[in-house]
Amino acid sequence: MKLPKKPFLVVLAIMMMLTFAGCTSGSGNAGQESQGSKENEGKVTTEQRGAASDKPKVLRLSTMSADTFNQHTYNSAETADMMKYIYGNLLEIIYDEPSDNIKFVGNHAVDLPTSTDNTVWTFKLKDGLKWTDGTPINAKTYEYSYKMLLDPKLANKNSYILFDDIPIVNANKYFKGEAKWEDVGIKAKDDTTLEITLESKMPEIDIYGAFANGGATSPVNEKLYEGGMKADRTETTYGTTVEQVPSSGTYRLTEWVRDQHHTFEKNPDSPLAAIYKPDRIETRVVTESSTRVQLWEKGEIDFVSISGEQFDKYGEDPRVAYTEANGVWGFYVNSESDSNPILKNNDFRKALYYGIDRDKIAKGIFKTFKPAPYYISTICIVGDYTEGKRYRDSEEAKLAVVPGTGYDPDKAKEYFEKAYQANGGKKITIEITYFDAQEEMKRTAEVTQEAYENLFGKDKLTVKLRGMPPRSAYDAYKEGKYELGIGSMTQNPFNPWGSMKVWTKDFPNRNHRFSSDAFDALQKRTTTGDLLLKPEERLKALGEMEKMIADYVPQIPLFQNNNARIFLDRVHLATKGKYFPEVGFAILQADIVD
Repeated sequence: MKLPKKPFLVVLAIMMMLTFAGCTSGSGNAGQESQGSKENEGKVTTEQRGAASDKPKVLRLSTMSADTFNQHTYNSAETADMMKYIYGNLLEIIYDEPSDNIKFVGNHAVDLPTSTDNTVWTFKLKDGLKWTDGTPINAKTYEYSYKMLLDPKLANKNSYILFDDIPIVNANKYFKGEAKWEDVGIKAKDDTTLEITLESKMPEIDIYGAFANGGATSPVNEKLYEGGMKADRTETTYGTTVEQVPSSGTYRLTEWVRDQHHTFEKNPDSPLAAIYKPDRIETRVVTESSTRVQLWEKGEIDFVSISGEQFDKYGEDPRVAYTEANGVWGFYVNSESDSNPILKNNDFRKALYYGIDRDKIAKGIFKTFKPAPYYISTICIVGDYTEGKRYRDSEEAKLAVVPGTGYDPDKAKEYFEKAYQANGGKKITIEITYFDAQEEMKRTAEVTQEAYENLFGKDKLTVKLRGMPPRSAYDAYKEGKYELGIGSMTQNPFNPWGSMKVWTKDFPNRNHRFSSDAFDALQKRTTTGDLLLKPEERLKALGEMEKMIADYVPQIPLFQNNNARIFLDRVHLATKGKYFPEVGFAILQADIVD
């Protein structure tokens, strides 16, 4: 399912790794290197000449480089954050101060959708919506956008949202070229009425999440989308230049220098313009954690994540606030490896699971991270999202994985000896892939190497290390060219059942080699089948799925990357430092005071 704003996209955690080093972006993600532009400096000088009351409120962030702002093809968490600024959607998730909680509100839609049977959902759109170029936005805009998202020739990677996250009638068949568009359950009944018909009943939270915030279900500008279309209609250049990035949201992209910086200016015509406080957002592309911290120390970016030595220095600062990660990091295991068959041995994988002291990594290296012997993050909610009941607090979760941190050296050695004998009593060699250019990531691999060799004996086990850039590492995982490799996938806090899609055998970006027909069938029942509206049975099924994963061990879970984030004094958080699913610290609702 999707993260109510980034197609739970199962957004590849390829960028999430930057949170290790203290990255930050839009709603709280990551950043890169100091490359301020003279043009920006000139703007600041001009502002300083004006009266203080006229000075715009500027939020300054670090992020990663964006390849595209095409909602249908992006796959980076940082890009997803920036798209939230520029693309509106039917709904929005905001921080609600009166209730001190998150809240779904209408954005392009007048209000939340209505349904009498949880199958046919109707959105009523506001009058007078328009792109920043003046082009009207209406229900037909949304129908065209979804038709393009599902277009069989374009084969957009984020199309699954409309048939996996929410099973729209004939959406998958149309995507496969097996149905006509008029048979798909997406209809603009008139300019202000959009009707979505599903193949099965769904909880309202799943519908809210699928159509909230800028992401794959936000509208595209038909003129620009078609203007960038190749003759064979297999690709469009939409979203690849400033001129091809229109705005339907609260901000518009006014400057984009690849691998350097982005500038977003407030769109006064946005329905939510009054809710989001900054007049302008300036992001720098910064990859090195030390550079990010230096920029923050010089007052050039407004917040930064800190860990390791940085946390030792600033951890007691009252401006520090703590995040709760929507993913679990660990070492994926190539359990189908023909070049190193020991990885196929379940006893060996269990030996690795029980043989790592997660505290030494989570607390010893990163300081603020949470040891995680589990696969579903603590942020995931089950039941009514306004009540905030967490899956990890349920009895089902407690039965799915071992208690504590999962470290049990005696049990680990017992499993290892079984695997060692099955290997003919021959010495075992394995290789761990880690992300290079990240000192703490390298240290994680080194600590793991030392722990395994010392526990199982260097005469019986050798652990080799291989450093790779994150993108290259994830490519290697998908191609099966690895043995153990660090990584994670983002999870939807509101729909952990949908998030389990990453463990199915037909998931397009598989980093693991777990394959189970029983798991796939159960996952489908909880997301598009008979368990959707049966909360108790659905919760039980979630626990069963996590237990299947834990029994197989397709990944050695290590930690949940809960970060410490430190803000400049000029940023006054509306959440008072509390962290909420999906909106985080609600940084765009923070007041900027100079």
